[in-house]
Amino acid sequence: MDPWPGPRKEEEMRSIGRMTGIRWIVVTTVVSLGLALGTTALAKGLDGKPVRGYDDYTGPYAQFGISIGRTDGKDSDDSTKAQGGFNLTGGYRFMPWLSGEANFIFMRGKLDNGSDKANYFSFTFGPKIFPVAFLEEQPIPEQFQPYMIVAIGGGQYEIEDTSFDKSTFIARFIWGVDWWLTDCFGAFVEGGYHAASTSDVDGTGVFTFGAQARF
Repeated sequence: MDPWPGPRKEEEMRSIGRMTGIRWIVVTTVVSLGLALGTTALAKGLDGKPVRGYDDYTGPYAQFGISIGRTDGKDSDDSTKAQGGFNLTGGYRFMPWLSGEANFIFMRGKLDNGSDKANYFSFTFGPKIFPVAFLEEQPIPEQFQPYMIVAIGGGQYEIEDTSFDKSTFIARFIWGVDWWLTDCFGAFVEGGYHAASTSDVDGTGVFTFGAQARF
């Protein structure tokens, strides 16, 4: 048996609906204010000083990153488990939407067979494009700058203590984002694939995070 008479129950349900609506309004308002304040705060760096955006900076920059990834061999015996290494980049920002950069990466890890160790390194160069710079109104604070890279160069795959040593053309495809914590110092994170032309290796998938500076 329903303990609430009809009219009383309807009034109670309306009251609950009003309270729920009020809660949602309060939550939405608080979240909106938080996002607005967060966006305003991000208009400046962690040191409280303005950070140059797309239209305000041209010049050289450098990056150092820690990389993890995996090499895919044509033969499963030539594929690796997780590899680790480092990444060095030097570049120059020519335009709000365009940089040119050179990159060196070295990675090392065990093969899937668990015994032999494999090394991969490459040197590539190419354009770094910031697609958000083309928008008239920026959807995110300009300290966060998404980018894509298409670079070419040469690389080498080798298995230690064996005769396997292959030099190859490398095409590097990367998506990432720069985050400028201050006007001159920041962080970056990126991921992508280094495609190889050798008949023994398909390429290497890479994920990198690190620090950067611009001058």
